[in-house]
Amino acid sequence: MAVKWQYLYLKEKRSPLGMVVIRLMLVLTFILVLAFILWVLENYIDPGGILDSNDPTGVFSFADSIYFTMVTVMTVGYGDIVPVSSLARMLDAFLITPGRIFVWLILFGTAYEFVYQQYREEMELKKLQKKLNNHIIICGYGMTGQAVVDELINKKYDTEQIVVIDNDEESIRYAADNNITAILGSASKENILKKAAIEKAETIIITTGRDDTNVLICLSAKNLNPKITIISRANEIENKKLLRQSGADYIISPSITGGRLMVLAIKNKLSTKLLDDLLTSRYGVDVNEREITAEEIGKKPKDVQGIVVVEVNRGDTKYQASELGSTTLEKGDWIVFIEKVI
Repeated sequence: MAVKWQYLYLKEKRSPLGMVVIRLMLVLTFILVLAFILWVLENYIDPGGILDSNDPTGVFSFADSIYFTMVTVMTVGYGDIVPVSSLARMLDAFLITPGRIFVWLILFGTAYEFVYQQYREEMELKKLQKKLNNHIIICGYGMTGQAVVDELINKKYDTEQIVVIDNDEESIRYAADNNITAILGSASKENILKKAAIEKAETIIITTGRDDTNVLICLSAKNLNPKITIISRANEIENKKLLRQSGADYIISPSITGGRLMVLAIKNKLSTKLLDDLLTSRYGVDVNEREITAEEIGKKPKDVQGIVVVEVNRGDTKYQASELGSTTLEKGDWIVFIEKVI
């Protein structure tokens, strides 16, 4: 069963310093609010309710209030400023004491996140990386990325060997809800690709909407795994050459392909329907390829049962439809064929 990433999905960690600063600001803000309430109580509601042994004038300043709140919440309690009236003592019991609990919960929560949560995520990451082998990484989970994952599932690929990377948390949660291993972060960063165990991956499919990002991912992927097969989306046709130079093995331009298919549909509705069927394995017919079996050696391509052979590949030589009638299959040939989807 695939890991249910709606309960756990990997993300780029926030800066530890930034997290500490945010939580300290929260604690200080809370202490200032408590101090202000005490200052208002002492000066406008219950004068003399809090006694400062070091100030014979009896003036309870806002600085005194901050000092008293701070040492009380942090359980220091020097005893130089104490509540003496019943109202001040009730306020200390029912406001300052719960505040002390709140502050300690924040401090313990920070410690928990730093220690336990990071340890747990590291363990889950190692467990995931151990499972992944010859897997497929999809960079970008927009409409194109989702279509890629759907097609992989239709073709019966193991969902445990599919990893999605995207820097949009909503997209990652959507992938996680569909039991797809999801990593939140930028796929152009090597540390994110390493989380996806790219050194063991078979294929990386890059579907982001920016060609410059796709180029960076190609370069990073080839650097980490020179043997990986890279299939990249090209949004602009002039960027195909740059993607090829960056290491992409196959480059697809969805907008160009879609435009040509739309033009074909003007007068060639039946062939357009066939091509549309070929582009998805869910309905109609599907295009596939494989090495011929021992039983097929010596046969004509038209005699192969259950499929329609449209191309024979023999090393660097290709035999296409017009040549298949005079071609005999040999050991090691690969055939491209059309088959009916059940």
